[in-house]
Amino acid sequence: MQRYVLTERGKILVAMLIVFLLILPSVILVAHLTNKDSAPHNSDADGSDLNPLVTPDLTQVLPPADDNPGALFPALAGPIEFDLEAGTMTFLYAADLQSKLDENTVSMIGELLTSPQNISGTRIAIDIPQLSDNDTNRLTSAIIDAFHKYNVPTSDIIFFVYIPNTETQIYEIKISFRG
Repeated sequence: MQRYVLTERGKILVAMLIVFLLILPSVILVAHLTNKDSAPHNSDADGSDLNPLVTPDLTQVLPPADDNPGALFPALAGPIEFDLEAGTMTFLYAADLQSKLDENTVSMIGELLTSPQNISGTRIAIDIPQLSDNDTNRLTSAIIDAFHKYNVPTSDIIFFVYIPNTETQIYEIKISFRG
């Protein structure tokens, strides 16, 4: 019977393998979760950074909901991200200002439904923020109404709830297709 002896070089290799298999995935997971929780930054025309997720209390600045927030706050009109090939779309929603989706967003939802990712058996996944019961009902109703305009049954829509930044008054709503 032959015995194998682990050399110094082999011990180092085993140690590196352990680091690679245990520590590296942990670091990647932490980095992913950290990036997922951080707010994206956009730049306006003069180059200054804007963060649409951390805003002042808009109820003190703007009048109550009139179902056309795009006229008062143009950033709420239409999607902020749209990728037809990937089948993803992100738009902003202000619970204090909206009771339905603006026409630009509804129109882009119709276009998103033509994505190659929207195949038989897929469902529409919608990430929404955790809000009060009234605000959640208003938001989900607005989204369902928008999809009903394109004859999408409610059973094809799945809502996923995320915990928003507590300082946020404007929320990102993400739509994608999942099999």
